[in-house]
Amino acid sequence: MKRLLIINFLVFMVIGIIGCAPSQTVTEGSTAPTTGEKKQEAEKHYSIGYEYLKQGKYDEALINFDKAIELYPQYYAAYIVLAQTYRAKRDISAAETQYITAKKVDHNDPRAYEGLGALYTELKRYGDAIVEYASGLKVDSTNVNILNGLGYVYMKRQEYDKALSYYYKSIEYEPENLSTMYAIADVYIEKGEPNKAVDYYRELVRRKPKNTEIRRKLAETLTDLKRYDEAIEQYEYLLAEDPDNSTLCLQSGLVYQRLKKYSAARTQFTKARQLEPDNPLPVLYLADLNIAQKQYAAAENLVKEALKLEPGSMYGQILLGDIYLRRGSNARDIWLNNKSKKNCPTLDSAINHLRTAISHYTRAKTDDMFGSYAKTEITRCNNWTEQLSEDKWFYCK
Repeated sequence: MKRLLIINFLVFMVIGIIGCAPSQTVTEGSTAPTTGEKKQEAEKHYSIGYEYLKQGKYDEALINFDKAIELYPQYYAAYIVLAQTYRAKRDISAAETQYITAKKVDHNDPRAYEGLGALYTELKRYGDAIVEYASGLKVDSTNVNILNGLGYVYMKRQEYDKALSYYYKSIEYEPENLSTMYAIADVYIEKGEPNKAVDYYRELVRRKPKNTEIRRKLAETLTDLKRYDEAIEQYEYLLAEDPDNSTLCLQSGLVYQRLKKYSAARTQFTKARQLEPDNPLPVLYLADLNIAQKQYAAAENLVKEALKLEPGSMYGQILLGDIYLRRGSNARDIWLNNKSKKNCPTLDSAINHLRTAISHYTRAKTDDMFGSYAKTEITRCNNWTEQLSEDKWFYCK
């Protein structure tokens, strides 16, 4: 800095000698900002940028982070959030560049290695991710985020024992980290040992009986494993602790429905609807329950109510498809048991219901969640319609 001031002073002297006007007026007593002052100004821009980042205003955040680095080029944290902002904007190349620059600024800070590891994991460049995470561990061998990152990478590579070794090492440093606990159970499930996942959760529940998050995860895992009797025990405990939790009402209602305890399921779905009257999901769950009980008219009315709350609901379209498929299936069964000219109206009814089902399924066939199911049911409806159309040509001329 001192050298820079001397050079500036000499430049101004030369300008004065040759009689040229100076590029700026220097007021007596003024001084250039010190390094400390620049750093303080950089921290202000960092804080402003961080607020913009939290609000999702990425361009404004970038402007302020860039300014912070311009004022204080050694500002390590600014490079990290700059990379995070580019990552949020899906500018992966720029994010990678900032993490690499951060490593050059301070190679003894693990955050850049962690960031690159996560970035490469997202890109499924698992080998590169392992290299970065391993470098980070050389800096900080107790870094839980890096240990968990390695655990996740090895799980994706189906190297489950290695994954577990990193997760268990992580839990030694942060015994209360719920994310790590869930990750360990996930590895067991991915490994094809779901019972070990359940045993692990049960042990956690035994050690932390008041921790509702762990108990809830156990309930969800038991539900996924179709161990409904065990799952409902956990949900009943959770509802006793938090009876006005609409999500728990829906989850427990689904389990009751799968246990064919329809009255209990209806009670939970109805309560969820009362708790969240503007949420279409409880209404759709009630509709689905009515379909299971073959109450198709009531189910259709409920779906229409839900579609008023959420007109674009693909779940609603799927349920309407299911309603008309079942109506068509019933009419088809009647026809197959009595193929005759006098029964042709029933055949026509079956075809019309199936075509209506197809129209509803078609609206959902590109949906990520319901698309596969919709395509399967469209194929079923088309096959039945084709068969019935052949019968119509033969019997109903």
